[in-house]
Amino acid sequence: MGALLLPNVTGLLGSGDAAQGPAQGGKTPMSAGRERLLADFGWRFHLGHANDPALDFGYGRGNAFAKSGSFIAGGGRGNPAVTSNQFTGADWTPVDLPHDWAIDLPFISDRGANGHGAKPLGRTYPDTSVGWYRRTFSIASTDLGRRIALEFDGVFRDAIVILNGHYIGRNLSGYAPFRFDVTDLINYGTPETPGVNTLVVRADATESEGWFYEGAGIYRHVWLDKTAPLHIAHWGTFVRTEISGAPPQTAAQPLPAGTAIVHVDVEVQNESDSPARCNVGLTVLDARGRV
Repeated sequence: MGALLLPNVTGLLGSGDAAQGPAQGGKTPMSAGRERLLADFGWRFHLGHANDPALDFGYGRGNAFAKSGSFIAGGGRGNPAVTSNQFTGADWTPVDLPHDWAIDLPFISDRGANGHGAKPLGRTYPDTSVGWYRRTFSIASTDLGRRIALEFDGVFRDAIVILNGHYIGRNLSGYAPFRFDVTDLINYGTPETPGVNTLVVRADATESEGWFYEGAGIYRHVWLDKTAPLHIAHWGTFVRTEISGAPPQTAAQPLPAGTAIVHVDVEVQNESDSPARCNVGLTVLDARGRV
């Protein structure tokens, strides 16, 4: 139940059942609210290899970027591609996020690794410095017309993200969150049979950014965001407050000393094919949650 204590959680993204949105009759209203689903559960993990494609599920062998939808052509172990729905992954370890595979690695006697927890990470240890994450989830056809994005709060380190065989992006920093719009790559299926989507993340921790223990893997939360085409942009609200001992000069009428003026900037994003009008409403609550 700890996940329900996180801010802005509207649901948990299941691997077998689709989370239904507010769409009616297969159409999403232009003003439908944002649905933010926590995607921390139902993952599977396996170590890769920084130097050997045969031990890294075929990554780095062949023309990975040659054709969209077939990123990483072969599994390298007699299996279908790791990015396909047919990949079994029977020997992969079930994990929930946040996850750090370095914690489970043995301690080593290497002074060069002391600053990173004395764990076998880096170019010297290619067989324990790359990790693969994989999970499936369903999206119903009732979400057609909405914008769908994957958001990662933090992956250490060099992360490559693949959805349904499509390379969707890369993030090099282990500390910067990142986000991808995946609307055009989702398998929606039908109302009776929601589409199955396969999400794969390769994290390469062979290089570090600090001089302290940094770990390795998807060490923060992952989210699936669903919005209407017309919505407040991601991180599109900025609030600042002015409090002065003298009456604020920006006030239309003189105000008592110590009065606070709250400035709010809101960015509205329209990702539909047509112009749209909207009203933005703002509500200020006190410490008890009262308007």
